[in-house]
Amino acid sequence: MVGTRKYADLADLGLGPDGKPMLDSDAPEVDRAAFGFRTRQTTSPPDSTENIVQEFVTIPLDHFGNGAGTFENRFWVAESGYKPGGPVFIYDVGEANAENSALTRLKNGTSFFKQIVDQFGGIGIVWEHRFYGISTPEPINLQTQPKAFKYHNTMQALADVPYFARNFSRPNINADLTPGSTPWIFIGGSYPGMRAAFMRKFYPETIFASYASSAPVQASTDMSFYFEPVYRGLNHYGWGNCTSDIKAAIKYIDRAMLSPRKAAAIKRQFLGRGAENNSNAVFADALSTIFWYWQSYGVEYLLRDFCDHIATDPKTGKTSPAQGWAPSKGPEFVLQQWATWRDFATNVNDFLETNCEGQTRPDVNPALLPDCDLNRQFTDPASIAWTWQYCTEWGFLQSANLGPNQIVSSWNSLQHQKDICHRQFPTGRRSGLLPEWPRTAETNRKFGGWDIRPSNTYWSGGEFDPWRTLSPLSSEPFAPRVQEIQSIPACGATTSRNKIFGYNIANAQHCYDFRTTFAPGAVSRKYFTDALSQWLECFDGGDLGEYDRVRKTMRSS
Repeated sequence: MVGTRKYADLADLGLGPDGKPMLDSDAPEVDRAAFGFRTRQTTSPPDSTENIVQEFVTIPLDHFGNGAGTFENRFWVAESGYKPGGPVFIYDVGEANAENSALTRLKNGTSFFKQIVDQFGGIGIVWEHRFYGISTPEPINLQTQPKAFKYHNTMQALADVPYFARNFSRPNINADLTPGSTPWIFIGGSYPGMRAAFMRKFYPETIFASYASSAPVQASTDMSFYFEPVYRGLNHYGWGNCTSDIKAAIKYIDRAMLSPRKAAAIKRQFLGRGAENNSNAVFADALSTIFWYWQSYGVEYLLRDFCDHIATDPKTGKTSPAQGWAPSKGPEFVLQQWATWRDFATNVNDFLETNCEGQTRPDVNPALLPDCDLNRQFTDPASIAWTWQYCTEWGFLQSANLGPNQIVSSWNSLQHQKDICHRQFPTGRRSGLLPEWPRTAETNRKFGGWDIRPSNTYWSGGEFDPWRTLSPLSSEPFAPRVQEIQSIPACGATTSRNKIFGYNIANAQHCYDFRTTFAPGAVSRKYFTDALSQWLECFDGGDLGEYDRVRKTMRSS
C-alpha cells in the first residue's frame, strides 16, 4: 500500500497524520514542513545540540557486475553519546525520504533510537535507502523509465551497507569503527525490519545483531488478508457495530455494481459528479482508503470519526446497536451515512491524488465538472520507487478479503491490484524489467521467507498489525505454527524453524514498539536491549572480506 510510509514515520515520532502531537508531553520537535505541514511543532526541544549534517558515500550502482556506475547515498551520524568501545547503530528508514525524520531520530531524547544508542554509548547512523530521497542515480518522477530501476532491488540495497561499513570512520574518534573491530547493530521496522533480518542472514560479519520490527519477510502476491487484522482489531476495540455495517454495505455494493446504472449512481453518491466515469475496480479501491491509517494509528485517527458517523442516526442522534443499523434500517441507510461522512472524499483525494467533490465539499463550483479520476499514476517519488519494489519482488497486493470478515469490495480484485503495477509503469513489460506478476516464489527462495532464522536477531510484532500476517510471528491459519520465546538465544545460535526469539505486543499495530508514546513498546525494546547486552560479550570482530564473498557468489549465480 503506497502513501502510508509518511504516516508511519509521523506515528513513530508521536505525531498524528496532521502533524500534531498524539501526546504533547512525549511528542518530539520535528520539522513538520518536511512532511507537508506549514508550521513547526515546538512542544519538546531537541535534547542534543550536536551539529548533525547530511553526508554522502559513493556506492556502486551494481555490486554484482561491472560498469553500471555509482550513485551518492545519503546518511546522518550522531556521535555525541559515544563512549570508547561503543557499537555503531544503523537505523534504516527504508522506502521514504530519510531527511524528514533523521535529525529527530538522532537528536531528540524521546526517540527510541537515540535512547538505545545512548544506552550503549554508541554511534547512531540514519541511513537512506537507495532510490529514495536523494540517494538515487537520477530523479524519480513520472518520466523515469523502467531501465532506471534495473538496480533497484532488495539484494543490491543490502550490499550498500557492508560496502559503506568497511570504510566507515569519524575524524573526531580515534578508533577503528569498521565491523572488523566494532560491532554494528541494524535496526528497522516494516520493510527496513525485513532488511534487518536479511542483513544478519547475508552479512553476519558486518551486522553483528539486528532488531526486526513488524517485518513481513514472506513474499506473497495475494495479500488480501491485510484487512483481516483490521476487522479483528476494530471488533476487539469495541467497534463491532461499525464492522457489521461496513460488511453489509460492501455486500450491497458488490451486488448493485453488477448493474451499470446502479454502479454509476453509487459512485456519484460517494464521490460526486464525474465519479461515474471510473471503473468499478478503482472505485472499490477508493472505498478501502478508510482503512489506510489503521496500521499506523489503529482506530484513533480517521476510523473513530468514521465509525462514530456511521453509528449515529442523523435524525434521532441514537447510536446503532451491536449488530449495526443494516438489519433494521437497511444497507442503503449505511451507504448514505458512509457517503455523507465529511472526510471521505478528502481522504480519497489525498491518497489517490485526485479531486473528487464528494457530498460535503463547500468549495466546488457547480459550473465546473470535477476531475474525479481515480485511476492515476502515483507522482510521489517514494511511492513510485516502492511500487517498483513490490511489483517486481514482494507482491503484497492488497485486494478484497473475501469471506466472513469481508470489509473490502470484491471489485477490488487481485487482478486490479496487479493492474496498478502496469498502470504505474506502462512500458515496463516491453522493457523486460517488469514481470507480469511479482516474482514472489523467486524472492522467497532467495531470502528464506517464513523460515529465515538468523542468529542475534530479535523480532517483534503487533497483535492487530496487518503486516504481521507475513512475519514469522504470524498467527494466520496459512502461516507456519511458530512458538515465540523471550529467553535469549546464545550468541551466534539460531533457533529451530518452530521457534523464534520475538514478542507480539498486545493491542498494537505496526511498529508500535518504535514509539515512546506507546508505553507497552518499552517491553519489546527491553527484550532486544537485554539480548544485545548479552550478545555483545561475545563480539570478537568481523571479517571485512565478507562483502567480496557475497559479491562473488551473486555474480556467479
